[in-house]
Amino acid sequence: MLGRAFAVVREVPAAARRVASGVLAAGVMLSVGNAAAAVFGEDTRRDVPQSYAHMAGQIGMIYEPDTQTLCSAFCVAPNVVATASHCLFQPRKGRLPNLFDMSFRLEYRDLSLSSGIAGRMAGTPKHSVAVGTTRFGKEPPLSAPKDWALAKLERPICKFGTMNVSPRATDELIEASRERRIFQLSYHWDYTHWKLAYSDRCKIRRSFKGIEWRYIRQHFSGADDLLLHDCDTGGASSGSPILMDTTDGPVVVGLNVGTYTRTRLLLSQGDVVRRQKPDIIANTAVNVRAFAPVIGPLATRTMISTEREVIDLQKELQARNLYTGPIDGIFGRGTRSAIRAYESLRGETMTGLPTRLLLTTLITEGAGAAIEHQNVREWAVKPFD
Repeated sequence: MLGRAFAVVREVPAAARRVASGVLAAGVMLSVGNAAAAVFGEDTRRDVPQSYAHMAGQIGMIYEPDTQTLCSAFCVAPNVVATASHCLFQPRKGRLPNLFDMSFRLEYRDLSLSSGIAGRMAGTPKHSVAVGTTRFGKEPPLSAPKDWALAKLERPICKFGTMNVSPRATDELIEASRERRIFQLSYHWDYTHWKLAYSDRCKIRRSFKGIEWRYIRQHFSGADDLLLHDCDTGGASSGSPILMDTTDGPVVVGLNVGTYTRTRLLLSQGDVVRRQKPDIIANTAVNVRAFAPVIGPLATRTMISTEREVIDLQKELQARNLYTGPIDGIFGRGTRSAIRAYESLRGETMTGLPTRLLLTTLITEGAGAAIEHQNVREWAVKPFD
């Protein structure tokens, strides 16, 4: 999977003309969505240079057999991998990927390693996944800048090192791309025998192909964490790292998630009467600053694992006016959102994770810690993205 199907009409019809069938107007629709490949000009993908060969042991693939979901993923801790959220939570042909059957596969030298998501034997793999969003709508604000996921593994199979995740300001990344220090490592459907590919001289910009950033940002939720780039990609590159060369070696600065396209339309009285072939503008990535602080807590903390514990967690959050959903023992968007709200109010990293430490802290505080301030409550119970 390369991306998601998003669409939004961006421009008021720019020019009108009269034809036999009536008055038509030219319009533009922008979308972030799937593409068989997003190659800009000459395909620059090639085998990984020797200087980066060791990193092949830090990048693998997320696979789920029922929906045939296949995405790139990379090691950020011995027991944690990063990928795109839509690889885990976006339906394919009406079915969600089954987290119980999902695995991370790593092949390096003569070794082939595989691990499922932590908690699946207890029936709670979702507890061991941190995400920026699980909603992938077609209307603005679009969620591409939140399309990240971190998954804790059953076994710490990242034995060949982990990638250095280094949050950087977008302006610094733009300058680094001008210095030709931005590159991508990824698997692709269309690259030789599922061999890891290298794409260099990637450009990162705010504006692309005449579309200004001030227009683009209006259509994305959390747009400050959106990176537009032109690394050459193919299917299955979602979840792959965008890297920057530094004096201390390569660091991960972005996570590839999709493709930004433009479709020109002919409109008649507000109705679409003709669509031209979509024009690829840029690929999309998430700035790693969106999820870097979550890696440590996910890697080191223990998650609750029983229905009773989730019920207790929901009751404690409800007592603080942070959770208004059903007390059902199911860890879903509402519970995750309430956890993030509680963490935010305490000035902590917003992980949304149902940890045993969190439940213990809530119980120790007691009901006297309930938060009554109405505007806090209204923000806190807003459904998780």
